[in-house]
Amino acid sequence: MEYKLKDGTKVDCLTDTLAVEFDFANKWAECIGQALNYGKRTGKTPACVLITENPEKDIRYVKRLRYAVYAKRKIYAFRTFTIKPDSLNQGL
Repeated sequence: MEYKLKDGTKVDCLTDTLAVEFDFANKWAECIGQALNYGKRTGKTPACVLITENPEKDIRYVKRLRYAVYAKRKIYAFRTFTIKPDSLNQGL
């Protein structure tokens, strides 16, 4: 569920433990920045969910995201996930 912060920005999904930003795979860098900001403002672990429209092509963006946040443990508390667009409507 979307959650509005005091500064007017909106976290795509706020759970008990995560501040989650959803974005298309090619926007992986923006996803990191927004998730870090939301995590800091809420005190929750930042997380990115990359929407992969073409998994074979989009894997390069997933790798970039994971390298940026996990290589040499640059960001200690961060979660990453991927999802296909058709999965977003399941369960509605």
